[in-house]
Amino acid sequence: MEQKFTGFKCKSCGRVMYPKHDRCLDCKGTEFEEVELGEGATLLTYTKLYVLPEGIEMPPLVLGIVKFPGGVRAMGQLTTDDPKIGMKLRPVWGKLRKMKDKEIFGFKFEPLK
Repeated sequence: MEQKFTGFKCKSCGRVMYPKHDRCLDCKGTEFEEVELGEGATLLTYTKLYVLPEGIEMPPLVLGIVKFPGGVRAMGQLTTDDPKIGMKLRPVWGKLRKMKDKEIFGFKFEPLK
């Protein structure tokens, strides 16, 4: 089953946010609908972590902030060891880490080909 990267659109004012908040950051509305953010995002910034939390197997852990069309920003792991500001990425579902013998899955961002 393919996972889609979704944001949350305020039913009152139309602002799209990620992650979901209890209230809209603009109008304070409380009703939202899920909307797909799309396949492409642009890398705004990144960092490489070498001292890693338990369950991350291979240093460095590369984290980035990406921007989707429409302005929504998200943070997540990058699958590349050679990120470049402005590069195009897409969200993919995969294993993020292992904690107490349990695999944790979520979205990562990989370069668009």
